[in-house]
This record gives sequence, C-alpha cells and structure tokens, in this order.
Amino acid sequence: MLPSPLRILIAENQYLIAMEVERMLVEMVPCDVTITPLARVEDELAASTFDIVILDAASSEPLNVYRVGIIRAAGAEPVFLSSYGDHDRGRSIVSLHPSVTKPPLPEPLAAAVLEAANRRHSDGKSLLDNR
Repeated sequence: MLPSPLRILIAENQYLIAMEVERMLVEMVPCDVTITPLARVEDELAASTFDIVILDAASSEPLNVYRVGIIRAAGAEPVFLSSYGDHDRGRSIVSLHPSVTKPPLPEPLAAAVLEAANRRHSDGKSLLDNR
C-alpha cells in the first residue's frame, strides 16, 4: 500500500522553476504540491498543513535560521535548493537539512524530499516501507 501523498509546499519566486520542481516531484514521489512565492511562505504555512517545504537557501544565515524556524514550527521539514557553495561545508543551518543544487535533477530532489519526510516521521520507519 502506498503511503499518503506528501503535502509539499514549493516556495519559489521563479514560477517556471517551481513548475519544473513540481513536475519532477509528481513523477517520482506520491505528493500533492502547492506553489507560492517565497514572500508568502508564512501565509501558506498558516493557511494549510504541509509535510515538506522546498525553498531557496538565502545567502544570509540569519534568514535561513528564521525560515527553518517557521517551517519547523508549522510541523514541516525544509528542503533547500542552493546555488551557494558555502552551505556544503557544514558551516550553516542549510547543511543540517536536505539540500539540492540548482538546477535540481529528479533523483537527488526526490531523495532529499524523502529524507526530509523520514526525518519528520522519526519513528525510524521509512515511508517507502509502507508499499
């Protein structure tokens, strides 16, 4: 039996990128996707429940810390899209969460989303074990 579809929020200012991320996800992961501009992520988190929020990593560490805080407070887990090399070196909050370089490829994106989902469901059982 397939697990319930993941509820994924893509917070991306470039709508064509968001649509491409959505296309990759629906082809690889059972999910329902909502797209919003990054500036409206807090409104979306207040209005609906999500399992995963995919968003751009900011070049500002305090902004990334703030965004992780609001995402986790809403009961979701972040997945970062990143063009910045510094996040890979373990010196930022982004490095503590699943992340994918931009432009994302389908397999790494799906793996990052499933890793975040497994973190959210911390009972130690993989979501894929329910198939």
